[in-house]
Amino acid sequence: MTSAMSDTDMTLRNLLRQGQGEAERGRDPGFETVWAAAKARASVRRKHGWVAGGAVAAAVLAVITVGLLSPAEHDWQYVNPAEFESSTSWVAPSDVLLPEHQFDIYSEIPVLIESTKTEEGALL
Repeated sequence: MTSAMSDTDMTLRNLLRQGQGEAERGRDPGFETVWAAAKARASVRRKHGWVAGGAVAAAVLAVITVGLLSPAEHDWQYVNPAEFESSTSWVAPSDVLLPEHQFDIYSEIPVLIESTKTEEGALL
């Protein structure tokens, strides 16, 4: 179903377009102004990009230079290996979780409670 616009609707639409046009007139700058501003922003970004790239390159060069100039440290420079070996021990982390010793299953077999008497047969 199509709805036909009345004369009042058409008049309101035209007045709205006209009023909106008057309100926005002079607000939008011309193409040349927008283009010049965009070119200026782009040239500033390029300059900052070169500066940032130079700073990163200088930082990488400094890290490489310091790495090559510093002497290699011995692995055991701050630790005496003999003292380290004699003063440490290792315990498995799960030992504290094991139950306390109650019986030795290989030498002390516990008495098992049977569910049926042996002479009466199996429980089905």
